[in-house]
Order: sequence, then C-alpha cells, then structure tokens
Amino acid sequence: MRGFAIAGVGLALFVGFASAASAADLGERSWTKAPPLVAPVFNWSGFYAGVNVGGGWYDGGNVTTSSNVISIVGLDNVVRIPVSDNNQAGVTAGGLLGFNYRIDRVVLGVETDFNGVDLKSSRGGSATAVLDARGFGGFGGRGGGGRFATVTGNYNFQSTSKVDWFGTVRGRIGFVPTERLLIYGTGGLAYGEVKTSIANSSAFSTGLSRLWLGDNSEVRVGWTAGGGAEYAFTNNWTLRGEYLYVDLGASGATATFQGTDPLQSQIRYNASRENRFSVARAALSYKF
Repeated sequence: MRGFAIAGVGLALFVGFASAASAADLGERSWTKAPPLVAPVFNWSGFYAGVNVGGGWYDGGNVTTSSNVISIVGLDNVVRIPVSDNNQAGVTAGGLLGFNYRIDRVVLGVETDFNGVDLKSSRGGSATAVLDARGFGGFGGRGGGGRFATVTGNYNFQSTSKVDWFGTVRGRIGFVPTERLLIYGTGGLAYGEVKTSIANSSAFSTGLSRLWLGDNSEVRVGWTAGGGAEYAFTNNWTLRGEYLYVDLGASGATATFQGTDPLQSQIRYNASRENRFSVARAALSYKF
C-alpha cells in the first residue's frame, strides 16, 4: 500500500511538471484590439420643430397715390405736395415645423412657419401755399382797397403700410455634400396681415381745417422663395441660415372727408402699395 501511495504522488508531480512545461512552450498570448467607436451617420429623414429669429425689410416696391380732387375743384385749386418714401426694417421671430425624407444625397421636405414681424413702409410730405381767397368759399371777404384777401394753407399727406405677421407653407429640396450639411432651395405659399392707412389734412390761416382719413386691414395671400444651408451639430439639433423673398401682393386704403361739406365729401384720396419684402434669419431645430 505504501508503494502505491508513493507511486501516486510521483505521478501527480510528473503531470504538473509536464503541464507547466507545455504552457511555457506556448509563448506569449496575443490580444485583439477592440474596434474604435464610430459616430453614427446622421439621418436627415423625419419630423422636426424649431424657432427662428432674424430681420426683414421692404424691397422698395411701387407705392401709388391718386385722387379725384382735380375733377371736383379744378386744377387751379389744387396744391401739389412733394412726397418721399421711407421703408423701415424690423425684427422677425417665430416657430417652424417640418418633415424631411432623404433619398441618397437628396433631401425632400415640407415646412410651415408662423412669424411676428415689424415692417413699415410710408409715403408722405407737406407743403405751404399762399392762395387767392376768391377760389375758396369760407376764407373771408375783401381786404383793404377792395382787393381780395389771400390765405395761407398748410397741407400734409401720409400713407403707411405695415406687416405685423406672416406665415409660409413651403416645399424644400436639398443636397447633402457631407453627411451633416444640407444646402437647399425652398418655395411655396405665403400669407400675412397688411394694414394700410392714409391721412390728408389741410389747415388755413383763417382757422378753417379739413381732414380725410382712411384705413384698411386684410390678410393677403402670395408666394415666397429662397434658400439656405443647415448643419446638424448633434444627432438631434440643427442650425441653419436662411433667406426668403415674400410677395403678398398689393394692398390699399381710401381716405374720405371727415365732415359734412357736400363738395369736400366728394373728394377721395387713395394709396396702394406692393407688399414685397425680404427676410434673413437663423433657425434652431430639434429632430425627433
């Protein structure tokens, strides 16, 4: 029995030694390096929503004014007022909602936005004239020496058009030169509220004054076109720069006499403006 025990211990030692020697013969173990992390490719397809802010300005479109005053009182009794135009730029801000669908390097989309804006365009002027009282009733009678008295008149005219808000519904088509950059063109329908007012007044040295007033507010529908570039700086957020040209068509107002004089009540003053303006803005969007 003791011999078997010694033999068993010897066998165990031999197996352990053989295993260690075999492991030593295998050499150094090789390791496989993990592949580097790769940022996922950005996908332009899907819904998005965002906000925009920028500036807008009228393009100096045609402003027209007219009146039937010559046919009522005659050319000799009309004082012409030199007028000038003034266009006031303003800030615009709003929200947007859209959907994109990417086909290879082309992105097709549709977008709508609604914006507040502060645009104003005006035409106006003033004049002073010395008039012969014989042509105007109510200016007084004869002066000393039997001569007709003269009257000094101050005349003012002002027409104003304003756009307080506008919106668009547009298609977009773009090209993706790199995965996160989109260059696009856009166009479609535009709408907005245009307010037009007109005032014509005259005041005379006799104390007599006259006033014509008119205003009109309407929602106009037109078109828009433009383009821009948009960059995805994360997988959910994009930032763009965009230009839009908006044409809401013509709007106008008619001023009527604020009094009861039968002759003056026949006179009308009209103003019309082509509401065309440009918008340059930036937009921040979140892609769902």
